[in-house]
Amino acid sequence: MYRRYTLDEVKRKIVDVLQGTGTGLSGIELADRTGINRMTITKYLDVMHAMGLVKKKKTGNVNVWFLETGIADIEFPINYIQVQQKLINAVLAGEEEQARRILVSVLNSDIDQVRMLTDVVLPAVNTVGELYSRGRLDKTERAFLLNLLMELIDLVKFNIRPSEQKANAHMLAVAGSEDKDHVAKSAAVAFSALGWDSLYIGDVEEQIDPFFDIDFQRYVSRIWGNKRGLTLVCIFSSGEGSLRFLSSTAKAMKGKLRGELRIAAIATPELQASAEENSDHVAKDLLSLVQWAEREYNIVK
Repeated sequence: MYRRYTLDEVKRKIVDVLQGTGTGLSGIELADRTGINRMTITKYLDVMHAMGLVKKKKTGNVNVWFLETGIADIEFPINYIQVQQKLINAVLAGEEEQARRILVSVLNSDIDQVRMLTDVVLPAVNTVGELYSRGRLDKTERAFLLNLLMELIDLVKFNIRPSEQKANAHMLAVAGSEDKDHVAKSAAVAFSALGWDSLYIGDVEEQIDPFFDIDFQRYVSRIWGNKRGLTLVCIFSSGEGSLRFLSSTAKAMKGKLRGELRIAAIATPELQASAEENSDHVAKDLLSLVQWAEREYNIVK
């Protein structure tokens, strides 16, 4: 009987076989060594080539396949700590292509997509911040590395396989300080992976003025004012002023939207009390925020 394989199964078999050879293998040889039908393995080799996991070299009329650099030493099933360390090393070395390849090599596996953000990408962001605060990175290098990490979050975004779309589940992520912008964007991607209708606003700290509350409320009302269910506004800030302003601005919208509005914040421990004043929930990190939001959605729906 013809067997159906998942991408993760085929990828694991191909990686295991190719990492043991430095000369590459043809599609026929890979089919023989993996036990996978030739037509099936050819299809998946093309997919893996498009993903940047394997490369091919034309020898006569035959395609010879090789692993791309950095792929052979990724373990399957995924070891998140291993991937985290490899990503951090690549990022700190400024190896953009290697960093992208590491993520792509695991993003289409049978993985927890939220954990890819919480356990792999965000620790790299934190490492850059810590090195900068210790004087190990200058401003220019920090800017370059943070921009690279923002691009990697986009890479996760465009490679996720969303869960079944949740009905009437809406999430907006807004940062009130530059150092929380990566967390805000990661949150929007994480919620999208879980089937929420998510929106990332970005860092608005420099946009805040006496009239920004009106601007912000008008925008939220325009895009989600008539939607039912749960609307979640998530605020990420290490600045007390922007945290208070954004949370109170969001709180003033309660009762003005068609659905239920909840306000959540991720803030530094020093701002815990300020965050609690106008928020329904203060989370210590992205994972706990997601867990709370999923519980709230199950109550409201």
